[in-house]
Amino acid sequence: MNVPDSIEIKKINGNGLFAKELIKKGSNVFHFDGKIDDDAHTNPESLQIDKDKFLESTAKFDDFLNHSCEPNCYIDSQNLNLVALREIQIGEELSFNYNTAEYDLINMVENCSFKCTCGSKNCIGEVKGFRYLSLEQKKKIQKFISPFLRKKFEQES
Repeated sequence: MNVPDSIEIKKINGNGLFAKELIKKGSNVFHFDGKIDDDAHTNPESLQIDKDKFLESTAKFDDFLNHSCEPNCYIDSQNLNLVALREIQIGEELSFNYNTAEYDLINMVENCSFKCTCGSKNCIGEVKGFRYLSLEQKKKIQKFISPFLRKKFEQES
C-alpha cells in the first residue's frame, strides 16, 4: 500500500488518514486511482463521478478517507485529486464531505447511508447523499460538488 509520505493511516474509531506534516491550503494531498465501472459492478468504497459511473476502490489507503460535515479537504473531480481546503496541521485527520460526490447512498446496490459522528456543530446527522440535503445544505457545499451533482442541482433549482 503506497501511502504518500505526507499522510499515515491510524486506527482511532476505525481507520483514518492523518497528516504527518503540515499540508498547505490548496495543496494536492493525493491522486485517486482505480477503474471506472457502473454501480452494479463496483463496491461501497467507490467514488461516484457521474450518473452511473464510479471510480472503483483499489483497496488502498484512500479507502480510509472519512467523511466530515466540516471537512478539511475536497475532491477535485476533474483531476481526481484530494485537495486541502485549508491548512491541515500535523496529526489532524483528513476528511471530505461525502455529499459532494455521492448523489444517493440509499439507492445504491448496497445501502451505504450511515449515521454521522463527525462532531461538527453543523453535523447533518445521517449521510444519505446529495439528493437528501435541503436546498440550504446544498448551497453551502455547491462550490465543491462534482460536475454530475452540479447538473442535478441545476435541474432541481
